[in-house]
Amino acid sequence: MGKKICEPLQSLKENEGILDKKIEELSCRENDIKEDLETGKLQSGKMPKREVELWLKNVQNIKDDVRDIKKKLEEVRWTHFHLRINLAKQVEEKIKEAVELRENGRFQEGLFVSLFRGSTYTFPPTKLVGGTALRNLKRIEECLMNDQIGKIGIYGMGGVGKTTIMTNIHNNIKNAGTFDRVIWVTVSKESNLKKLQDDVSKELCLSLSNTEDALRRSAEIFMALNLIGKFLLILDDMWRPFSLTKIGIPEPNEENKCKIVWTTRSKKVCQGMGSERIIEVDGLTEDESWTLFKEKLGANFVLSLEIESIAKAIVKECDGLPLAIITIGAALRDEDDVRIWRNASEDLKNSSFDLEGLENDVFSCLKFSFDHLKTQIHQHCFLYCALYPEDYQIACDSLIENWIADGIFDEVEDREKGFDKGYTIINDLKDACMLENGKHGGLDISFVKMHDLLRDLAIAITKKIYLFVVKVRSKVGEFPRNENLMGDAIRVSLMYSDIKMLSCQSKCPKLSTLLLEGSRLGNIDHLFFEHMQNLRVLDLSRTCIKFLPQSLSNLVNLHALLLRDCWKLTEVPSVVQLTELRVLNLTGTAIRYLPDGMDGLTNLRCLGLSATKSLEMVPIGTISSFSHLEELSMVESKWKWSSNENRNGRGASVEDIVSLMHLKKLLVDFIDLSALSSYVRSGHWRGLNCFVLTVGYECAFVDVTDLQNNFYSRERQVYVSGIDCKNSVAFPESNLTELVISDLQNLSTIYMEEPTQGDNLANLKYIHIENCPKLRYVFSVGWLQTLQNLECIRVSSCKAMEEMVDDLLEWENPNTKLHVNTLANLKYIHISNCPKLKYVLSVGWFQTLQNLEEISVLGCQAMEEMVVDMGDFGEANNNINITLPRLEKLTLADLPKLKSICKKILICSSLENITALYCPMLKMLPFSINSIPSSLKHILGSRRWWDSLDWDNHDTKMHLQPFLLDMFGEEEERRGTKRKADDS
Repeated sequence: MGKKICEPLQSLKENEGILDKKIEELSCRENDIKEDLETGKLQSGKMPKREVELWLKNVQNIKDDVRDIKKKLEEVRWTHFHLRINLAKQVEEKIKEAVELRENGRFQEGLFVSLFRGSTYTFPPTKLVGGTALRNLKRIEECLMNDQIGKIGIYGMGGVGKTTIMTNIHNNIKNAGTFDRVIWVTVSKESNLKKLQDDVSKELCLSLSNTEDALRRSAEIFMALNLIGKFLLILDDMWRPFSLTKIGIPEPNEENKCKIVWTTRSKKVCQGMGSERIIEVDGLTEDESWTLFKEKLGANFVLSLEIESIAKAIVKECDGLPLAIITIGAALRDEDDVRIWRNASEDLKNSSFDLEGLENDVFSCLKFSFDHLKTQIHQHCFLYCALYPEDYQIACDSLIENWIADGIFDEVEDREKGFDKGYTIINDLKDACMLENGKHGGLDISFVKMHDLLRDLAIAITKKIYLFVVKVRSKVGEFPRNENLMGDAIRVSLMYSDIKMLSCQSKCPKLSTLLLEGSRLGNIDHLFFEHMQNLRVLDLSRTCIKFLPQSLSNLVNLHALLLRDCWKLTEVPSVVQLTELRVLNLTGTAIRYLPDGMDGLTNLRCLGLSATKSLEMVPIGTISSFSHLEELSMVESKWKWSSNENRNGRGASVEDIVSLMHLKKLLVDFIDLSALSSYVRSGHWRGLNCFVLTVGYECAFVDVTDLQNNFYSRERQVYVSGIDCKNSVAFPESNLTELVISDLQNLSTIYMEEPTQGDNLANLKYIHIENCPKLRYVFSVGWLQTLQNLECIRVSSCKAMEEMVDDLLEWENPNTKLHVNTLANLKYIHISNCPKLKYVLSVGWFQTLQNLEEISVLGCQAMEEMVVDMGDFGEANNNINITLPRLEKLTLADLPKLKSICKKILICSSLENITALYCPMLKMLPFSINSIPSSLKHILGSRRWWDSLDWDNHDTKMHLQPFLLDMFGEEEERRGTKRKADDS
């Protein structure tokens, strides 16, 4: 026994040397990957995969651990016998971890996610009315096709349609593929050099260095744009000239064939930018204006002669400006009472609006449209949007949350009814052309924005009538002190301003909304909120505050306290008097404990505690006291949820969550599988519209940005990572949409029992299994047949997996009838590093995948057939062809034993790319002369492999050969093979 205990010590010295060597090897691979990432950072449209970032983090963790172990070993080298034995065992464990980490650092599928090639979005199509707009568009397109013209300036008065023309050009050119990239940047009135650099880099998906050095930032942008090749850059709505060189934009020339177009209201800006061609956008003619106006009135609306004469006079007042015509037309849509038309004409004539430096006629038309919105509530909701910066993408959910909290419309008990009303108002405002659809940037979140003229109108109205104070993105250093102004102010916005301190005791008795999001605020005077008793919405998100003043505790009417991403905030004062609070967002703060008085917030509807990485405790009874709570978001928090029997009376447990009968959205981390199982058994999840349930420390795949900011999300996801799990895992099967399992070292099966009646995975769309070395298969056939809506399967690093589906051979026989809808929606299959996997699917199952778009198989050393023919079982398998009409991409790599993709002929009319690398035994491609895809663009492989292929028909080879891209010469291929052998 003693000898066994001492064994680790006997080999300690040798193991220390081995560990040093393995860490050195791991560091070499880490440095190689970091160099590749640094180079790739400059390739626009590419970003590191999350698994790569997690791997680098794990490498750093093990290096830190080894450093600590070695330090402790030095301290107890000749003492503390038992501690040395423990450390010796840790050395052995770290050797295994280092070897495994190095193995996992191959990343055969690449280090980057290629986000896009070209613009990520297409603007909603806007019809151009009349010959004038089409002529303007054609003149601009002719300049873009002219190699002698690189810089084009477009100018015209506000509302004339410059942006509409350019969005049409953007869409046309993006779809035509004339340029390698089409980049759109909206330049706001408040833009400076740094903001413009940030906006350009954002569109390039380029992470600029965290530096104020404008020259360094411009160099990074310059390198990224040069790597793109031929680009078109559109800078929309410029207010003053900028130096292209200082931004980092290469000068267009005949060699690079790049183009830059800017739109502006001023011809002087075009001249100051060095435009090589300047084009003025003219207003619509009388006939074109009338045509557009009638279109906005409604296709089936017939004007009487009397109304028509009034309508034409109204259109004349619009002076050929599309924005004015569209908004007035929307305001009078389907109106057939001549008295209303006469009154509208008088209102328009008398709607004089004196705005210094702006076109009075335009604003008279826009003010008319504002006055004719459906209700006063619609007007208030529209004006509220002016609190946000110019050209700001306003998240609809956040906007509606503020509308409700501010009391613009009556609160309803059910949040969904409130959001339904809010979205109805947003749609009404869009129908009235007072708001526009915003860009979503790839997120599943709705955004809106205001046309800058409409925002100017809103600010002018709020200054005169409703007393808003809007100083967004301003250099203002302190809170406005004008007592007369602030005494009557209803809403104040200092978003993204330079204000650093709220030092004065401001008397704002009528103030209901105060927005300071993104400002440089760091300190707040302890009496600042003393005279703001009416405040209902307070947004301090993304500021640098460390503490909140005690006067916050007296805001008895506060409905929404938003402190999202205040990463320095460690403490929140008592909320015992804030009994009206409906929304409390502490996401991304550094709080260690919840504020005092939380259990009294019985009206709370939404609580955000995600990314509270210092939160030590959620007291017993606190969460369960929120009897009306509908949303709880608490992923990536230090506090993990456990079942009552494991909590031992220390803090809240799963049972507290289960007690929340009104909960509709739940995003939480469980401490272990027992806690998850306890929650699943409760059945509480059946009443949720949306959930994310995670187990394990920092699941690599969790990104809940969309879900936290999308009220209507119906995603239901489970993530399990990095825990000890020997048995199957319990899941809420019947409404699960996404399942991610990673790093479960002892998991052998996901589901132990076959589904019973009522059990199914009919809603599951996405499954990702990674690094589960003992997992034998993903599904049983019984569960597989419930997957009618599955869209994506990803499996990687499952070393024991021999089949994707258990006992598939036994099921593919004459007595088994495959469900027609099974896997009917599957689009993506990605499998990598499963060395024992013999095949992907059988012919019988494969031919049901009518929506399959991509399949990739990498690093599966035992695979001999990708699609296996189980035998002659019925007519379906006797068919010599398999048709996959939507398959676009087939990728095979590092499959040393692969002999066959499929023994049937594949008919893939959409196939564009075939990749076959390091597949030396693959001697045939599953195509005949009659099944060659007309859509084919590339076959990536080596010349040596291509020349070794066998062909039933030599003509097939001749037809396919022009598509071959030889990835490397024979010598380089031999070196690549040798490197792989060395790594093994």
